[in-house]
Amino acid sequence: MSATIKKMFGGGSAQGMKKSLSNNKKLLRSKRLFQKEQTFLNIKKEYLKATKGKVDLKKASKEELQQIRKKIIKERRKENRVLIGIAIVIASVMIYFTINVIQQNNKDSKNLLENAQVLQFKKLERQFLLQIDKGDEWFEKGKWHNSIFYYKKAKEIFPKNYEINYRLVRSYSFECESEFKNCHDAKNLLDKLFLMFPDKEKELLEIKGKLEYEY
Repeated sequence: MSATIKKMFGGGSAQGMKKSLSNNKKLLRSKRLFQKEQTFLNIKKEYLKATKGKVDLKKASKEELQQIRKKIIKERRKENRVLIGIAIVIASVMIYFTINVIQQNNKDSKNLLENAQVLQFKKLERQFLLQIDKGDEWFEKGKWHNSIFYYKKAKEIFPKNYEINYRLVRSYSFECESEFKNCHDAKNLLDKLFLMFPDKEKELLEIKGKLEYEY
């Protein structure tokens, strides 16, 4: 036991004890090799401690302040240009799509209008042909008055159509020739047709022969 103690304390001498204590102190110092993290607050405290609480801030000159101001203005202008560029691009895209939508709507509206006009025309055309068929039936039976009634209704639908005007003036001429009725109406209509349809002169002259009395 005494031998072990002596070995631990360097042979039991005072010099051995002193050496052992020195080694222990070195071990304690080695544990403190990892210092605290140098945070901003720690650095600030150390700086204030080193300067005894006095912070020496260098005052910028007038020229330096102007340079700083120019730099800030330049950066702001650059940022503004970027923002303006982005705004222009967004506005252009929105305008492009808006114009496309408007054009598409106009196209759709135009198509709807054209379709409606086509449907309306076909409806009128059916009515027109129906009135002509009824007028032709009465004309074949020699009922000029009845044929004139239906031809007039057809003419109200397409007043400038040559076929219906020709049928009407023909019925007038037959009624004038056989019953001496509507002779004046026949002449007036025939004169108009000569002006409106000069290429139909030969056909119209045949009807004029039936209206010799009026001419």
